Amino acid sequence: MMMLRCALLFLAFASTAHAGAWPRGKGNGFLMASVQATAPNLAGPVSYYSGSYVEYGLTNKLTLGSDIGHSVSGNSKALIFLSYPIGTLAKKHHFAAELGFGRVAGSTVVRPGLSYGRGFKNRFGQGWFSIDALLEHHLGESRTDVKVDMTLGLNHDGGFKSIIQLQTGKQRGDPGFVRLAPSFAMPMGRDMHFELGFSAALRGPADYGVKLGLWRAF
Repeated sequence: MMMLRCALLFLAFASTAHAGAWPRGKGNGFLMASVQATAPNLAGPVSYYSGSYVEYGLTNKLTLGSDIGHSVSGNSKALIFLSYPIGTLAKKHHFAAELGFGRVAGSTVVRPGLSYGRGFKNRFGQGWFSIDALLEHHLGESRTDVKVDMTLGLNHDGGFKSIIQLQTGKQRGDPGFVRLAPSFAMPMGRDMHFELGFSAALRGPADYGVKLGLWRAF
């Protein structure tokens, strides 16, 4: 058990498979389920979390989703949201708006968001870059938490993917955090991936962990 915990401290997973600025398309769906373990250092203590993320294309542009897991503050969350593309520049810069509603730590929350995405191709293969910004506004509490993630991903032969993400956020009343989270996704059949990655806190409370996830397109 101790060896497993030590291994978990050096690993983390970034939830980077959501569509962001790109709509799913009518009738297309995506599901991610994950389990995460985090700790401040090798001595622990270790905390365990689970979560799920679902997207489904209601139309070619409108995407419905649910996000269950942990918020910017680290508290439990359960939200539903709608995402819609709001523009494209030069046929390669994509923008989308999102509006979510649900509960975070027992509080009712409205979560607006904006996403930017761009696909590219270079000598390493095809890939994408995205920026996703979310505001978690707690109704009745005059409190808004902020989260911004920047993601760079590459698609490799055989369906493999490598991803590096910079995760940032701030809860009102607490210092902001910055985490670096590279990860690797391995295909498991035609429609499923297994993902495992590393993360480390660059700013804010020390935080290391592992998050193992399964993606499935449907």
